[in-house]
Amino acid sequence: MKKIIYLILFLFSITGFSQNPLDKIKKYLTNKDKIETLRLTNNDVNDLVIVNEFSSEFTKINNYHVKQRVNGIEIINSDSNFLMKNEEVYAGGEDFYRNISSKVNIVTPTLQITEAFTLVLSKLNAPQVRDVTLIESNGFKYKLTNGVLNQDPIKAQLVYFYTKMNTLRLGWNFEFYTQDTKSLWNVVVDAVDGKILQKHDLVISCSFENHTNHSHNKDNSNSFNKYFFNEKLNPTTTALVPAIGNYRVYPSNIESPNHGSRQLISTSGNALASPYGWHDINGNDAVEYTITRGNNVYAQEDANGNNGVGASPDGTASLTFDYAYGGTGVAASTYTNAATTNLFYMNNIMHDVYYQYGFNEANKNFQQNNYGRGGAGNDSVIAEAQDGSGTNNANFATPNDGSQPRMQMFLWTNGPAPTLTINSPASIAGAYSITDNGFSPGHIAVPVSPGLTRNLVLYNDGTPDNSDACTAATNAAALNGNIAVIRRGTCTFALKAKAAQNAGAVAVIIVNNVAGGAPGMSGADATITIPVVSISQANGEAIITAMANGTVTVNGNLTAPAGTFVNSDGDFDNGIVAHEYGHGISSRLSGNCLGGSDEQMGEGWSDWFWLMLQIKATDNGTESKGIGTFATQQPTTGVGIRTYPYSTDRTKNPFTFDSSNSQVAPHGIGSVWCTILWDLTWAYIEKYGYSADVYNGNGGNNKVMRLVLDAIKIDGCNPTYISGRDALIAADQATTGGQNYCMIWKVFAARGMGTGASSGSSVDTTDQMEDFTEPAPGPNCTLGINYFENEDMISIYPNPSNGLVTIKINKFSGKLNLQVIDINGRVVYTTNDTDFNTEKTLNLNHLQKGMYVIKINGDDVNYIKKIILN
Repeated sequence: MKKIIYLILFLFSITGFSQNPLDKIKKYLTNKDKIETLRLTNNDVNDLVIVNEFSSEFTKINNYHVKQRVNGIEIINSDSNFLMKNEEVYAGGEDFYRNISSKVNIVTPTLQITEAFTLVLSKLNAPQVRDVTLIESNGFKYKLTNGVLNQDPIKAQLVYFYTKMNTLRLGWNFEFYTQDTKSLWNVVVDAVDGKILQKHDLVISCSFENHTNHSHNKDNSNSFNKYFFNEKLNPTTTALVPAIGNYRVYPSNIESPNHGSRQLISTSGNALASPYGWHDINGNDAVEYTITRGNNVYAQEDANGNNGVGASPDGTASLTFDYAYGGTGVAASTYTNAATTNLFYMNNIMHDVYYQYGFNEANKNFQQNNYGRGGAGNDSVIAEAQDGSGTNNANFATPNDGSQPRMQMFLWTNGPAPTLTINSPASIAGAYSITDNGFSPGHIAVPVSPGLTRNLVLYNDGTPDNSDACTAATNAAALNGNIAVIRRGTCTFALKAKAAQNAGAVAVIIVNNVAGGAPGMSGADATITIPVVSISQANGEAIITAMANGTVTVNGNLTAPAGTFVNSDGDFDNGIVAHEYGHGISSRLSGNCLGGSDEQMGEGWSDWFWLMLQIKATDNGTESKGIGTFATQQPTTGVGIRTYPYSTDRTKNPFTFDSSNSQVAPHGIGSVWCTILWDLTWAYIEKYGYSADVYNGNGGNNKVMRLVLDAIKIDGCNPTYISGRDALIAADQATTGGQNYCMIWKVFAARGMGTGASSGSSVDTTDQMEDFTEPAPGPNCTLGINYFENEDMISIYPNPSNGLVTIKINKFSGKLNLQVIDINGRVVYTTNDTDFNTEKTLNLNHLQKGMYVIKINGDDVNYIKKIILN
């Protein structure tokens, strides 16, 4: 009976909560000022639907993603972000389309649902699905069978799509896994002519130098009821003691085998985030699984790459997962259990840690059972170890809340970094750091000692840039039998290698064309038969300079480390696991709608999610932090799969906002965003200190983790760097009253995201404009009196005055105390804790003529000014 009462109360609260915000949003939109500002008609706002809801206990802001509808049919991409605090809407509606009722083409589809889906498969060149049938319909939403993928039905919805021609086309929106499970497509196809109007692959792949744009669908599910009748509504009140598991893993603050040692860790998980432990899914006394499966993640091997049910290690009743790991010199199949255990552990850590900062059930996290805490369950992560469908990569697919995401971790074929030793001339003699390629197929290892000793010859193709090897060599005779030196350029690494090979070169050294370390290189060409390595711009150009236009002979040796290398396993690179899980966090917290912006920050957030876990008390911001150095077999001091290491030292990482114009989307652009977030992290640590308690600490690292997740929630769909910056400032204002306003601005302005910076179009990655201007200090900044002596910052006018006196403080909002004091020192006018927003007018007509002093203080403002009343 008690459970039924809880259920009724919860359902009642959900019902009231889901209706009331929409009423308030409509009221907000029909306000006269908003009608004039947004120029929306009643037809534009009378049929709205909330498709995503987010909340934060820290900011107290409720965020609603709202779509327009016509005749009950949603307009895809019409999402507008409405923010509500203290039961009042204060922002939203700017992204709605205008005059929608006059722009629709038809109301009934010409192409039926199965016919449209067949057309989609043919246009995507995807495997056909036999006997597609309708299995569920709910209004304009449907589910269809998906061939052999019984657990992953095709989701479909009838929608309107806003075109560049200013029309609304009726279309079918499909979300489905392809039969080979390599893609999770979200596609909109015209319901009249079958033309594809929009397509995104929701599988986010993170191979280095393989930069493609990734997109995310929006979550339209809000299914709570099916979980209430067989699960406990209040797990935190139970006396159940979760079972403790024992896992031999690399601890969550150790990046990889190259960074530290494995340990046998005993834990049942975090009590708040995983109240019944890591192997339970129903809250009863006994665990449901003794394998690497539980409420947050199901980790299994997928060596055959078919996304089927693979093997998982069994910890038996003692839940002990203690397996040997033989290192990179043995076959991966000999340590699969160890790899799967590490993958299970790290997924649970990511779940439990970021739960503390707002990635919980109500905000669409990944759990099989949500224990009555809101959101849609049935979406624990499927994590596949040693996935055989690829190499040198990792990916994460994030469907909507209530559908399971999939993480795929691959083996990496990059052996330990080889070395280039210049023998002559003496001016540049010595050892140089180089990076091997990740071609698959086409990777040829650098030979071990004694290696390959030849002259180095600069490639010349006769076409500027003359040495980028994008066309055939004009100096093939000189290259024949020697090592080709090639500048990085616009064509692919594999194409450069093949051009040098065709000219007779026995190896290739590719020189980076931007500052930083040696670039990672991906590609595929099974006909490549020579080793290909890369070198940093500084070292490579020094070698080219020494050649003196071919008049000086440069001789060098390429040697790979001795010893056997088979592969490195991404399952042991905690940074890559965290990065992939981070895609799920940012996708879900943004409402699965990052994909509409080419400037979106998903890759940067994912790098940052990992960096926050590995900070130690002895660290400092000026150190270099790479990503994926173990997977790529670089030294721990290497950059891994990024252009620069993450560091607050701008000689190590010179990125500014303008750098995003030349970085490839999304990985290169994302690394610029992470660079700024890393600066911000260390600004917070410098101000508030560091806490090793990543769950309950109150250090600067904890504060900035909370800030970033809160900002993602309120940033809305299709964010840009500028909207991301502003969301961080808004989240701090809502949480602390703006105590970190100046600090946040200072960090962003230093990297070119000052007040005058512009993102331009969200779908153009080359139109960003940087600016280094900091704004006038805002509330709770440390503001000296001399600062406000500048009349540009604070002014009191007119002076002399006839009694009405205006006080203006540029860009200031907060609480102030005001006093007017006469020449005898008596306070003749006072007001305390006055809300001040830029300017305020005082009526002093009741005072006699003469000289007075106005005294202003509060929120670190301390200012005195003489005035004369006529």
